[in-house]
Amino acid sequence: MPLFRCSTCNCVEDTALSNYWSARLQQAPTLCSACDPKIAKWHDEFPRQPSEGWQSDDHGILVWNKREVEDWLGQSIDIAAGASRRPQRSQSRSPETSEA
Repeated sequence: MPLFRCSTCNCVEDTALSNYWSARLQQAPTLCSACDPKIAKWHDEFPRQPSEGWQSDDHGILVWNKREVEDWLGQSIDIAAGASRRPQRSQSRSPETSEA
């Protein structure tokens, strides 16, 4: 179920429950079912929620939610990312010698 962010209210919406694809073809704003005047009603297939914390791809499709990933990890993404970082080793090079 591809999700996107509504251009008007910034809620999370499903592309199949709205006019997302026709709006994309017409290069028009992508609207949720509640904000789209042609539909003008939330579908109630899932609760209406804000898109805060969602990350999108280059086409505006929402790909993951920070809160859901953190719930799955059992910790903050920031903590997990910090723990996996390793200090870089300094690479010492011996001076090059030229043979004469």
